[in-house]
Amino acid sequence: MKKDSLKGWFKSGAPGVWISGGAVAIAVIMTVGLLAVIAVRGLGHFWPADLIQATYKVPGQADHVVIGEVVQKEEVPLARLKGAGLPVPDNGPEFMTRELIKVGNRDLNGSDFTWVVGDWLVDQTTPAELIALERREWGNFYGYLVSAKENGKVVAEGQAAWTELQARLKRASKLASELQTLEKKDIGAINHGLERLRLHSRKLELDGKLDAAAQADMDAERAELNSRYKAIEDRLGALHSEFSRDSLVARDGNGREVEINLDKVVHAYQPNGMGTFTKLGTYFAKVWEFLSDDPREANTEGGIFPAIFGTVMMTLIMAVIVTPFGVLA
Repeated sequence: MKKDSLKGWFKSGAPGVWISGGAVAIAVIMTVGLLAVIAVRGLGHFWPADLIQATYKVPGQADHVVIGEVVQKEEVPLARLKGAGLPVPDNGPEFMTRELIKVGNRDLNGSDFTWVVGDWLVDQTTPAELIALERREWGNFYGYLVSAKENGKVVAEGQAAWTELQARLKRASKLASELQTLEKKDIGAINHGLERLRLHSRKLELDGKLDAAAQADMDAERAELNSRYKAIEDRLGALHSEFSRDSLVARDGNGREVEINLDKVVHAYQPNGMGTFTKLGTYFAKVWEFLSDDPREANTEGGIFPAIFGTVMMTLIMAVIVTPFGVLA
């Protein structure tokens, strides 16, 4: 009797339903788990970490100041540091601390990160005046704000320059949004119209219907599109001039000063002087920017919106194409 009931159960197709359901459940659990791992390991990147300033004293070398974010700490054998060419003592401890610090200032230092021996970092402090600049080029800049400028003339210095900088960054952000709209949407629409006219002209030519009246209509529409493009081009020139009006002067830990145009700055903040709620606001703003913005700096900075959009569209198209075949199968 049991054998007959087992056979009937198999014939009913229930095992296939359970196997399919189990496979779907495992796939969902794996996907959720993967997303959780990515969230735990990746979302911390957007938190505005405190900046340290310390003097790095390597035996036998000149001292220099290091400013940056501590990214990683590890204990490494003394022999490993010695093999890397560092002047570690022969009779020192078996292990020493090594720290990975994001120092930014790629235009001055040549690289964003550097490994240092923690035992040689002395006089560590976290000054509230330290600034972090997220730039469109050359990565982050860490240091001190010296002054804010307009058309090359100093308008504020010291702490007053920070307040002035925030106001001018808001202005630059609005100009950047307008420039993006003109370059991506308005000019894109004009280029689309010109291409449509070209294809229409070619179609009429192949069909033998390209007469003088049709050509005149297309010439008039093309002239109108070109006129609109010229007006947008003039507006773009004026906006770029306004966009590059303001700049700032910043100083790194070793006294080197650099002037940075605000059209190259995305965000500016003082992480050491920010409270928890201010950091939370900045954190969620940066996460949203990552999800909704376009990439920059050769896809190493900015957002991933084009990748998300492309993936969703590809999935939807595949679902539309594959679903009928799946139902038939």
